[in-house]
Amino acid sequence: MATVSPPRPASAATIEILEARARRMPAAVAPAVTIVGVAVAMLLIYGPSYVNYDAQWALVWARDLWQGFTPEYTADFAPTPHPLATAVSLLALPLGHGGPILILALSLLSFGTLTYLTYALGATLFTRLVGVVAALIVVTRPALERDALIGYQDMPFATIVVGAVLLEARRPRRGVPVLALLALAGLLRPEAWALAGLYWLYLYPGLAPAQRARTLALVLAAPLIWALSDWLVAGDPLHSLHGTAALAAEVGRRRSPEEVPYWTAQYFGYALREPMVIGVPIGLAFAWRYVRRRATLPVAVAVTMTAVFGVGPLFGLPLIRRYVETPAVLLTVFYGLAVCGWTLLRPGTRARRGWMIAGGVAVLLSVAYLPWHADRLGGVQRRLDVDGALYGDLEAVGQSPAVRAAFARCAPVTAGDHRAIPFLRFWLDADPGTVGTIEGGASPMGKVLVLQRWNRSTARIYPARAFSHVDPPVGYRQIFRNPSWRVFAAPECA
Repeated sequence: MATVSPPRPASAATIEILEARARRMPAAVAPAVTIVGVAVAMLLIYGPSYVNYDAQWALVWARDLWQGFTPEYTADFAPTPHPLATAVSLLALPLGHGGPILILALSLLSFGTLTYLTYALGATLFTRLVGVVAALIVVTRPALERDALIGYQDMPFATIVVGAVLLEARRPRRGVPVLALLALAGLLRPEAWALAGLYWLYLYPGLAPAQRARTLALVLAAPLIWALSDWLVAGDPLHSLHGTAALAAEVGRRRSPEEVPYWTAQYFGYALREPMVIGVPIGLAFAWRYVRRRATLPVAVAVTMTAVFGVGPLFGLPLIRRYVETPAVLLTVFYGLAVCGWTLLRPGTRARRGWMIAGGVAVLLSVAYLPWHADRLGGVQRRLDVDGALYGDLEAVGQSPAVRAAFARCAPVTAGDHRAIPFLRFWLDADPGTVGTIEGGASPMGKVLVLQRWNRSTARIYPARAFSHVDPPVGYRQIFRNPSWRVFAAPECA
């Protein structure tokens, strides 16, 4: 087996130049430039977007709290409440209807942070070149870009978890700082609970009794806070589990245990795209042969999170691509290792030449895929444009004087489909219980009815087979219309 050696710069002059630049540059400059640069680049390339359904509900629930109401966790088709997402949304309330802008800004900054942390993890475990390649993969994945652009909580979750992995990689058995980050991540997604529990067991033999108690408190903090908030708001400490399972059944999401292997592979492929499916195994093979010890940490975290994803259907939970986003990010480090791992081997050896060829194959596959990848990136823009028109038109509904007047006289408002509910509540400044949907018989028909029109934007989200067509009751008058929506009201409300 070839001897592993650290990569060396080409000359002593190169070393002196790099060291001189490093001394002149403050340590915070590179991460700050990366974080802000990625966020600004996303905004310049794709333009302003909209917050997704879950994030919009978090804003609505935060406003409920701010105004003294109990958050409407049991609203028609309400998603899983994530305590940290709701807490952060409180920061956006002073901006009024501009609140979504702050959420999107934080999401894009989180994406920039994730990009830098991926680089730092690759550089810490292997080499800077590995970190650079991994970061480039992360920042150019269409699925990750889209999630960042519309504010999914999975983006900050991935950022926090990768940050915890980086802390542990830089100083093994770091303890409290890692557990603190995992506790924070555990208020966004429950996979972090499993990571925290396993990490505590790993630390346990080296902890004094008092330390065991304090660190166990950090492990239990996130699930207890989540259960307590569910109990106080919904009267059920397991509301998030029950509600997520019920919503998955209502909207027909995949949640069969037999589907786990197929969709796990599909979702990893969707998150990373095709060349990574070959490059990552090459990197894992290199790691197994030469740097097994260094690779153990990211592999263990990725395997744990994937296992939690896989057992979710046993509890009625859905299989959703975003749930494998964090382990997919960790695997990009191994693509970087596939491309650049040969630099760790002794020059002139047969093994170095062989792995250099393997790395070249991984690069060539990515280069050959560039036209298709560019089309996928263009697809992100097209989808943002189409969906943005839909939600922009929905904002116009909520700000229409005619609609607001009808709502003031005759609340509640009824939507033909659940997707409009949190947006109408937000733009109408509506209190809990004043916006519902007749979809699936969730709520009775109100005196103000909001229905989608059939156009390019609505056809993507509302295929004809997805729900039954709704006609306004006899006597209802149309009081507002734009390209995507129509609003009808009873005679006494119009």
